[in-house]
Amino acid sequence: MEAVLFDGQNTAETYRLAALTLAGIVNREGARLYLANVREAWSYTGTDESWEAIYRDRGGVNFNRITSFAELVDHFRSHIRGVITYEPRRWGNFSGQSFFWQGEYAALIGGLTGCLPLPETTARALGFLPVDSIRVEDVFDGDAPVWVPARLERPSLPWNNTSWSEEKRYLTLVDWGLRTLLPLCNPNKCYIREITDFTILHRMFQLNLAGDPPGGVRFDALPAARADLIERLLTHMQNRNPGRIFHCYGWMDPEPLVQWIATFGGAFHETLQNNLSWHAAFPLAPQPLQPPAQKRPDEVRLEDKYYLLFISSEGDASNWALTLQAGAWLSPRRGRVPLTWGWNLHLLDLCPFIARYYYETATANDGFVSVMSPLGYVYPDLWGEEVWPDAVAQTRRLMEQFGVRDFYAYKHYAPNGRIFFRGVDLYNSFDFYRLGRFLGDVNAELTLLFDPQLANQYPTTRYGALLYNHVDDGTFYGQAGDLDAMARRILAGLRGKSRPGFLLAGYQRFFHDQHGSWPAAGADLSVERLEQVVQKLQADPEMGPLIEVVTIETFSALLRKKLSWSAIAEAAPAIEEDHLSLGSYPNPCNGRTTLDVTLAQAVTVRLQIFDLLGREMARLADGPLPAGPHRFTLDAAVWPSGIYWARLTAGAQQQTLKLLLAR
Repeated sequence: MEAVLFDGQNTAETYRLAALTLAGIVNREGARLYLANVREAWSYTGTDESWEAIYRDRGGVNFNRITSFAELVDHFRSHIRGVITYEPRRWGNFSGQSFFWQGEYAALIGGLTGCLPLPETTARALGFLPVDSIRVEDVFDGDAPVWVPARLERPSLPWNNTSWSEEKRYLTLVDWGLRTLLPLCNPNKCYIREITDFTILHRMFQLNLAGDPPGGVRFDALPAARADLIERLLTHMQNRNPGRIFHCYGWMDPEPLVQWIATFGGAFHETLQNNLSWHAAFPLAPQPLQPPAQKRPDEVRLEDKYYLLFISSEGDASNWALTLQAGAWLSPRRGRVPLTWGWNLHLLDLCPFIARYYYETATANDGFVSVMSPLGYVYPDLWGEEVWPDAVAQTRRLMEQFGVRDFYAYKHYAPNGRIFFRGVDLYNSFDFYRLGRFLGDVNAELTLLFDPQLANQYPTTRYGALLYNHVDDGTFYGQAGDLDAMARRILAGLRGKSRPGFLLAGYQRFFHDQHGSWPAAGADLSVERLEQVVQKLQADPEMGPLIEVVTIETFSALLRKKLSWSAIAEAAPAIEEDHLSLGSYPNPCNGRTTLDVTLAQAVTVRLQIFDLLGREMARLADGPLPAGPHRFTLDAAVWPSGIYWARLTAGAQQQTLKLLLAR
């Protein structure tokens, strides 16, 4: 197979923008153009070169290397319909943003029309004659075409008002795009942040908006004017996809807003890198795949041991899932100790060659877990009933396609536990009953959680699914710079556990062995350094002989075997399922919440709510109740904000729970 490789090393940014637009256009016909050093993932700067070698060796691709942009244009000139010109000095330098704001919209229009985004002088030098306007066809619905400007730098256009700030000018352009271009774009896929060849490939609508300041986790970091525009996009996508999940790609800043996207029926995927148009277009029929580490309960033996699990984080993001897990997958030491790798199954489904490569090169010590959800960085408990059947069907298909039945998920972004954002309540914790319902509907086997409302390092089955939680014990992006300290922390987590015992020992980012200078401060590991941690653990004279590191598949099979044998989930004293338990969701709440009580046996129960002065505000139960779960609704809509206490008395036992009412 013949293909062109364009090396953008030391190439002007205007050429890189045009090259990725060209890749998105020509790769609609198949894998034609591969990009190197154009927009390579920061997590592993050897990504493009590594995949180039893999496609050459395993895919039979013969790359014709081109380093001159003019030569690249000449090679594909017959595929180029013209140019969309822009002012390259229009740079989005408002807070949190740095990009060619006119150039990105020139690329967006170019992707819809088969044209390259170029400054006028560059376009003429390459033999293109700019035109004032161009017709955009509706290839999705067949509606009437629309004529739009093809010279975005013209002074008469509203976004070129020189008395305005760069931000106001860009927001004006986005407003125009939402009104004019969005109806002509892909009805099921959209893009937020810097435009890529993948955006162009699928003719997605794109906008580039982020929080101010960027990189945080505060919902209110997204200014209202930017949030208004994003909300218009999400509302459009929701209306175009009745009863269906739609997909949003790119990057969301502030990151917690992925929860907001889910409330519209969307699934999010981080895809800020080049070559996804190539990976998606490479000719390879999808086929069912099974991880070599796959295990069933009848294939494992439960022993008097401690079973430890390590997971490579960030698997929901293409910066890890599609970059050879930041190079760590290429380590010659991979497979020597069990390590579970996180994946976005939707992205693997889009890129069958990449999926096949991972499965064919995986060892029995490489576990596969779906991070957040098989449908991406999304929260199933926030999907509405109208998209639920489609979400279940898509998820089950991906689980079968890739043989992955275990999940890892977390939700921990709302300040103080809860925020009311643009009409939607968002919480630090899952709605466990809705989450359990979804996991039951898709037949998930084990879901690992990082959640402040559940006990640490213990499983529960009380919500209709098998959940295992770890929280506040240093195992979620815990410090890994000092391996001795990391080993001591893990050993401390094992002490006091009964055997057979289970511990999620680390959810960490993994990089290639030569990443930076080891040891480095922070939570990052390499395969080599993980092996050193395991050696330190197993060298402990007391605990070492009892420790076995396993993949998620074995961890899940052993845990399910143990629970089937014992008939109940192992639980922390505060929420033991064979004793009394009291929980609440949402907590904090803004006026209405539910309280869940689990009883091991029939007993007389009293459930009371008190304020801080000890005054009884409500009595939700007062009498005999049978064994099992019970749910009560507390309506505190007229109560003042503040802290309240729920007191559960069941026979001789008593539990209390702090409730926070916040508006």
